[in-house]
Amino acid sequence: MRNSLFEESRLVAIPCFTKQNLKIYFSGKVDALNERLKRGVKKGDLLKLKNGLYVTLIYFLKEPDKTSFKEYVASRLRFPSYLSMEYVLSKCELLTEATYIITSVTTKTSRTYSNFLGTYKYSKVKDQLYFGFETVKFYKNQYFIATKAKALCDMLYLKRNLLITEEEIMSGLRINWENFFKDDLDKFKEYVTLSGSNKMKAILKILERNL
Repeated sequence: MRNSLFEESRLVAIPCFTKQNLKIYFSGKVDALNERLKRGVKKGDLLKLKNGLYVTLIYFLKEPDKTSFKEYVASRLRFPSYLSMEYVLSKCELLTEATYIITSVTTKTSRTYSNFLGTYKYSKVKDQLYFGFETVKFYKNQYFIATKAKALCDMLYLKRNLLITEEEIMSGLRINWENFFKDDLDKFKEYVTLSGSNKMKAILKILERNL
């Protein structure tokens, strides 16, 4: 394997790849491949997203849509998962404060990853609550992102020690409720019904009285 491996045309066209993917281009022993990966990261030709997942520097520099790339990476760091909670609410201008952590929901154990793109936080939900997201295309790939209503539902459902009072829900959470429309509330109601959560039913009653 030459030092130019991470400048090889097929690799620089891939948003991110695993060690298994690299074996296609390398016929040597696993130890030699691991050493080449270490050298690639050390030289800066290869950018590490997590153990065993990488992107070439060339691809990252040439990618014009860094935001979509960052979101797509979220789907590769932990699978299955979909973008949700504060990150999505911030994109929808529903939060009064910006958030810089990329938040997602998964059916696996909760986990946090940090890399050169930022911090990715994954929160676990039960299998029956894993719904309410849409598919987003990223070239030939895809990832998933919660609807505005499901992102809110996920955040409130998973938020610990939340006071279920009108003051807390309508003011304390610092949510721009003027950006939460009737269609969003209707979807929120559907999600609450599917969740069967008494906590979420109580929150829904507060929203219905005030929105």
